[in-house]
Parts: sequence; C-alpha cells; structure tokens
Amino acid sequence: MTDQIEVHVFRRRRGKAEFLLLRRAPDRTLGGIWQPVTGGIEKRETAWRAAAREVFEETGLRPFRWWALEYLASFYDPASDAIRMVPVFAAEVAWTDIVLLSREHDRCAFASPAVAARRVLWGTQRCAMVAVRNDVLAGGAGAGAREITEGIAGLQLERPETSARRRATTRPRAPRTRARH
Repeated sequence: MTDQIEVHVFRRRRGKAEFLLLRRAPDRTLGGIWQPVTGGIEKRETAWRAAAREVFEETGLRPFRWWALEYLASFYDPASDAIRMVPVFAAEVAWTDIVLLSREHDRCAFASPAVAARRVLWGTQRCAMVAVRNDVLAGGAGAGAREITEGIAGLQLERPETSARRRATTRPRAPRTRARH
C-alpha cells in the first residue's frame, strides 16, 4: 500500500506542452525546491481521488483530462527504512486556467519539458516527465488505455481555507524569443 501520490499537471500551448511546477514555501521542509503536485493519500481514499484532491487543494485547478501512468516513482525513505512506491498521474488543464496557490507553495510556473526537468530536484520526477511525454503527449492506444478522466470527472472537491490563497501569475504572456536558463 502506498501513502503518497505525484501529479504532473500540464497544458498545451501552440501545440507544445508546458509542465506546472510549484515552489515549496521557504518555511516548509525542502523550502525553495520546485516540484510537481505531490501529497498524501488519506485513510480510505484511493490514489486517484487523492491526486484530484491534492491538485485542487494546492492549485485550485480542475483538470479536464487525467491519466494514471504505468510509471511508478520509487525511492528509499531512510526515516522509515522502507522503499516507497508512488503512483504517478498526469493531468491536463486549459491554457487559460489560473493557479491559486495554497500555503504550501509560494510560486508557480509553467515550463517546457526541458526547463521543468532541470528545475526539479528528484530524478524520479524527471523520469515521470519523460513518461508523460512518451505515454500521454505522444497519444496513441497507450494514452487511451491509461486515461481515467471519466472516474475523476464526477468528484466533488472542496477547498480548504481560502483566505490564505494567493493568485499566482500564470496568465498567458507573450512568448520569449530566447529561453532563459
């Protein structure tokens, strides 16, 4: 049994995918690192329900398409002396959707797959981004077989306290001519 999930939220703009990255607030463990949506699975909650809840709680987003990836993130947790297996999901949002950050994060950015891969700390997250590109963005029968949109579409999600939420700057902006590193 697993107690964590990871969700790679993306949007498509002019035929290219951009991954959403969240920067952990400085007062949290690993403050300042960039990551996809991550979180815990609550008691009696399925992993895919936890994924939808965590995306909504951390970003205010309601993706319109979902996939359960074949790829599982695995890592050794020295605190519990255990190997953890984490289900990984992909979720697509509209280009115009606005991110509303929770207190867990202080910034967000949509980035190209190459830039996103350079920003995240963990190798398993980079591998998951490759899986999203190969298994979801490339399309085909595999993407169709992994899609779980129908199961998530009817979920009723409630936001935690909204008074501390901040609107993030993810509105569309003019494309840059050069990539920043």
